[in-house]
Amino acid sequence: MTDAPRAPRAPDPQTPASPPSPAATRLTPRAASTNPVAPAGKASPVASKSATGPRSARGGAPRRSPFARLVAWFAPADDIAPAAAREVMTARIATVVLGTIIVASVVSGSGAVLWDRVIYGRQAMLRVDGTDVSVEEFRAWFSYRQNLLIASIQQAESLGGGAGQPTPAPGDSAASQAYSMREMWRQRASQLQGQLNSLSTTLTDEFVERPIVRAEARRRGIVVTPDEIDAELRSITGWQDPGGTPTPGITPSPAGATPVPPTATPLPPEPSPTPSGATPTPVRTPRPAPTSRAKARRPNTLDQAITDFAKFAGGTSDIIREDAELVVVRRKVGEAIADQTPKTTEQVKARHVLVAEEAGAKSVVARLGAGESFDAVAADVSTDTSNKDKGGDLGWFGKGAMVAPFEEAAYALAVGQVSAPVKTQFGWHVIRLDERDSTRVLEDPQWARAKEDAFPKWLDSERDAKGAERLMTEPMREWVLRNATPLRPSTGE
Repeated sequence: MTDAPRAPRAPDPQTPASPPSPAATRLTPRAASTNPVAPAGKASPVASKSATGPRSARGGAPRRSPFARLVAWFAPADDIAPAAAREVMTARIATVVLGTIIVASVVSGSGAVLWDRVIYGRQAMLRVDGTDVSVEEFRAWFSYRQNLLIASIQQAESLGGGAGQPTPAPGDSAASQAYSMREMWRQRASQLQGQLNSLSTTLTDEFVERPIVRAEARRRGIVVTPDEIDAELRSITGWQDPGGTPTPGITPSPAGATPVPPTATPLPPEPSPTPSGATPTPVRTPRPAPTSRAKARRPNTLDQAITDFAKFAGGTSDIIREDAELVVVRRKVGEAIADQTPKTTEQVKARHVLVAEEAGAKSVVARLGAGESFDAVAADVSTDTSNKDKGGDLGWFGKGAMVAPFEEAAYALAVGQVSAPVKTQFGWHVIRLDERDSTRVLEDPQWARAKEDAFPKWLDSERDAKGAERLMTEPMREWVLRNATPLRPSTGE
């Protein structure tokens, strides 16, 4: 038979409480708070904890919120004089205000930088076939193209010797050759400056043309191989394979030879209404020979040459590689279109009389109407010295060979008919159509020129039909110029 459980005995009020054991004194506050029976006449630890706030881990004063600590920091101690207390509060308020201003300035400055360099650059400046070209992408390509043109201009100006070069003495052929060469370089610098001034427009046109050319390449089944791209990259960067056969560069022509501007690498093409797609590659400034340590650090590879050229031109390796690919694609598409140029075309044979004023042209029409021969009138008054003594004969020419107003007037005439006065930038013309042939075979120089013009003409028509949305504004243009990466001269390291 088991004993019944006994009820706990109430403490005897007459019996003094025994001191707590050492183990009890080591109880943590958390452990003590788990005791369901609180000593009589004392507040529960839970209640005490909620009344006074959380205590620190050391069991000291209650932890205060950050706001409470800030208020306490503002309030000076009670044991200092009122004047000193005011000074303390004033100093602390000034510290807070100054800190707030500094933080606000940093935040606003960071926001301005974020807007100017990141968010603003994401805006679209061009939309082609539903694809946007961002201002930042345009800036990157603009920097690259601009720096190559600047380097080429600097090269041309250096080789041209500047304006005011002395004219060589008559009979000094060597000095004449050198003078002619310097003059060619000065003209080249002027042409390149014109390309630089119109770079924003021509680069925008190029962005419109890229999808057109790539789509045409796909339609024709044109494939660009990695070897073709590497060959173009070697041309752009000037790199030569150490294990291959060195390619000799073009050197200045010796005295007595035809003066041709010397270039170690190809320079940009002559200005034209549409970009040719060729990369303007300047002759790079000669660099000091790298030391043996530099050679050991820098591998002589095409990849390293691309990286160096990208740094020099303010571009990226990706831009250099894409540029090489675009050059090859444009060239192959251009060759395919040129090869389809017909050997025959409609041509007319005409002659003209050129005078400076409209009144003079009307006088020519009157004299011809009165029965004077065209040869006699041309020899008498024409200012075109290349054919005035040949009766103003221009020979056979096709469409695109003459300026538009002249061509339109000539093709509109019937054989033997004389035109009314026609105005062009050269003056006033009176034209007579002598013959017309709808299937005339082009002479070799004419056919070569027609093949050369075929791709630009095709590209012009395709670009006009594309209907791209040009969204570039003047603030965007200023942003691009302000943030363009500058040219970085090579150092040889």
